[in-house]
Amino acid sequence: MEQIDLMPAVKEGCWFYAGITICQVRIVKYHTLYGTRDPSDPAEISNDQMTDCYYVRYHPPGKHEIWHDGGIAISLKEAVFLAQRKLGPILQWHN
Repeated sequence: MEQIDLMPAVKEGCWFYAGITICQVRIVKYHTLYGTRDPSDPAEISNDQMTDCYYVRYHPPGKHEIWHDGGIAISLKEAVFLAQRKLGPILQWHN
């Protein structure tokens, strides 16, 4: 995930922990949809796929140096929805 965190954001903004604490959120476009690597999963889920996808990354409250995983989506619209579902319905996007 370190490679993903170094990519420029296609959408970024903030979310509000407990409605008051401002925390960062970003969506990054990447060329690999990482699989689960679980041999009991079907191949299309277990194996990495070379396709454009969007990773939701966020910081929880407090001082954090690493981004946390907010999920993966196939479209930017789906990634925005995923971020809202994970972090709350009120997000402020800067772009």
